[in-house]
Amino acid sequence: MKTLLALRHAWMHLFAGLTLAALCACGSGTPPPLGSPSVTDDAPVPVARKLARGGPWFIDAEGRVVVIHGTNMINKLPPYTPEALGFGEEDLRFLAENGFNSIRLGYSWAGVEPRPGEFDNAYIDHIVALAAAAVRHGMLPVVNFHQDGYAEKYGGNGAPEWASIDYGVPGSPLPSAASVLPGAAVANENFWMNTAGPDSVGLQDHFAAAWAHVAERFKGDPHTVFELYNEPSPGFVDVAVCPLPVGCPEFDIGKLTPFYVKVLQAVRQVDPQRLIFVEPNAFFGLGSARTWVPAMADQNVAFAFHNYCALDLAGLPLPAAACSQITDLTLANAQSHFDVTGEPNLMNEFGAFNTDDNVAALLDRADQQMLSWMHWAYWAQDFGEVATYGLINDLNAAPAGDNIKQGLLRVLTRPSPHVVAGTPLSWAWDEATSHFQASYSTARANGSGRFSAGAVSAFFVHPRFFPNGYQVQLTGGTVVSPATAPWLKIAALPGAMTVSLSVTAKTAD
Repeated sequence: MKTLLALRHAWMHLFAGLTLAALCACGSGTPPPLGSPSVTDDAPVPVARKLARGGPWFIDAEGRVVVIHGTNMINKLPPYTPEALGFGEEDLRFLAENGFNSIRLGYSWAGVEPRPGEFDNAYIDHIVALAAAAVRHGMLPVVNFHQDGYAEKYGGNGAPEWASIDYGVPGSPLPSAASVLPGAAVANENFWMNTAGPDSVGLQDHFAAAWAHVAERFKGDPHTVFELYNEPSPGFVDVAVCPLPVGCPEFDIGKLTPFYVKVLQAVRQVDPQRLIFVEPNAFFGLGSARTWVPAMADQNVAFAFHNYCALDLAGLPLPAAACSQITDLTLANAQSHFDVTGEPNLMNEFGAFNTDDNVAALLDRADQQMLSWMHWAYWAQDFGEVATYGLINDLNAAPAGDNIKQGLLRVLTRPSPHVVAGTPLSWAWDEATSHFQASYSTARANGSGRFSAGAVSAFFVHPRFFPNGYQVQLTGGTVVSPATAPWLKIAALPGAMTVSLSVTAKTAD
């Protein structure tokens, strides 16, 4: 079943421009209340405030570089809340304790605007509250409008039925996930053409107004950042040429870019400063297409992209080296986009169906590029079918023991920087020798001078990698955290231009 499902998803990507595998969660029931947080802004690593761009980096209000290592937890079907699936305080606590410093949460347009021009504030505020709970547990929320296959009407999720204009074109006769075709391609095309909805208002105009309304509900929240749209999927007009390596220039320039401009303008009317991510079209994440979306005329826009091994999605037993060739194409395309636009990168989906070895190999390359990332996913479903690749197996059970994929957990919780009072120069983790090393300049990433002596950087070093403790060798800094702390804190010494650290496992006494 796993192989059949994966092949089905790969077929969808290559021939319809719809979504990647591993992207649907559903559930129902009354959300459990969120209890008291276990981590607050007084924690060893407070959540970044007012995240912004600083060259290729994300920087907080104090100018420190924030390295995002997160996960996804999105419920795509009614009632559209993760808590309805069983996600709650225990999961947030588990994620925080294991070094995840960010979580991607999703709105469904169908939940936000169930009828044209009418917004469900109770639903919207529920996700606002969940984002606040994540912050209290030490995680930066990334909130997006999520879609896959355009709408539930086509076996996917995202748009409300009133915004699903397909002229009666049916779905595919193929079962399950493939039922999104071809009606969704027609509906997507109408969305990109801004076809009028039942109230004579354009669909994109509705979407932009819905985003502005959501942004209004986040006013006063200095932590959460936005992402406008998940995996924009070309409609039937552009899909024939999009799988080519050259990408989708006509779609990206003629349809996707004006859409982003429209939605950005709507959000900026109510929130002029918040960091906002835009995504490339859905083909980008398979290494098969570059993006032609130009730089946005907005100094606080960044670039979020997905990176999947397409052949691994198809269930083929590929070695990590083979998948690396595919995922490296995506990494190169993302770097090229930064070189052109100056918009820093966040790899906010990867891992679905991939083996632990392939995920580890990708993260090795991400570390080489000093890239922020978010794994897909903490838990997920594929078009109504339970997925097998999530970090947790059962959301209704405690995140412990056999309910956690321990091998994947080990891969994702590798030692890493979280906050750097300066500009990172390098970091790397060697699993075979239990050796982590990093270096950074004390120069501020935004070019405004240097951090003063005593400025603290934080690195996550989970005890699972150092069962007998760890030892630190330093130049230019001194350790200011307890000897066995999972967050290793380093203060720069007076006059230090760079700080270098080496962390190795202690041997048993």
